[in-house]
Amino acid sequence: MQDLRVFVIDNSIMFQNTLVQELNKRLPSGSLVEHAGLPAEAMEKLSAFNPNVIILNFALGSLLVQQEKFLPLLVQKFPNIPIVTYGILDSGQQAAQILGASHYLKKPSIGQPMEPFFEKIVSTLLLSQGKSGAAVTRDPRKTAPPIPSPAQKPAVKPQTSFVTLPANSGNIDLIAIGASTGGTEALSAVITRLKPPLPGIVIVQHIPPMFSRLFAERLNTECQLTIQEAASGDVVLPNHVYIAPGAKHMTISRMGTRYMLECKPGPPVHSVCPSVDVLFDSVADVAGRHALGIILTGIGKDGAAGLLKMRQKGAPTIGQDAATSTVYGMPKSAFEMGAVEQQLPLLSIPDAIHKIAK
Repeated sequence: MQDLRVFVIDNSIMFQNTLVQELNKRLPSGSLVEHAGLPAEAMEKLSAFNPNVIILNFALGSLLVQQEKFLPLLVQKFPNIPIVTYGILDSGQQAAQILGASHYLKKPSIGQPMEPFFEKIVSTLLLSQGKSGAAVTRDPRKTAPPIPSPAQKPAVKPQTSFVTLPANSGNIDLIAIGASTGGTEALSAVITRLKPPLPGIVIVQHIPPMFSRLFAERLNTECQLTIQEAASGDVVLPNHVYIAPGAKHMTISRMGTRYMLECKPGPPVHSVCPSVDVLFDSVADVAGRHALGIILTGIGKDGAAGLLKMRQKGAPTIGQDAATSTVYGMPKSAFEMGAVEQQLPLLSIPDAIHKIAK
């Protein structure tokens, strides 16, 4: 294995120097560590240094706009180099992964011990070293352990066999998907495997404002469908995917033979905005049996009641299974409620969509 070449980018000179010193003490003999404080300086040094791992202080807040632009630039310029990010906010993980980081590590607050953090950085760098030079798998997903079947039968018995999935008669003209924790990775896995022709797809992913647009832009570069952040007045077109903007609920209405989107702020539902239930409720009312409903990984129960309403209106419904969910919360709630007609592994869902909706 080649020697580790680490490039550290941190705008805090004090912490940058501390991190470089700690890495030099802890990394294997022969490792090289270079560093920079600002994006312009970093880009100038990076090409000459030729790193096999980049580590970046992903600071949300005052540096948000800078990092929003800089991290995607790093990913674009160095697509085969793992980028390990760190920050003090839990919310940074989703943002960093949406923008293309391979890892996000939580930095301790002032006064907390730093030793475990430095050890975690070193172990992550060593793990990432072997991935340099190959296509980097970004947004790594943890797999949740299987969840036992509920003891109480739901009102409508869910089916769990993909083999029995019925072909649709061709009357599906809308696909609605909801997701939360782990959803950006799950949605990427599903949407990148979809091929035209398909009905329009509307998605609610629990996501902060600004990052819904970034997520849509990133997906749009990877997919055969057209991906965009939704806006009020958008007409849902075939082979297009509309992602609800952060902090706005998304609903549909009928405009002739088409559907129109409305995105507006509103009170949180299940403590979140946008809410999957808000979308699914409107889809059930407006599209009825002509829609396909899908609920993916996530914490809580948002989307379960709305998916049940869709199924009661005659819509086919799918839930992600426990084994492939990052968090088997939302799909589990929907399953136990009787809202899920088919419970499938994540990578079986694209085939199911094609079979039902084409």
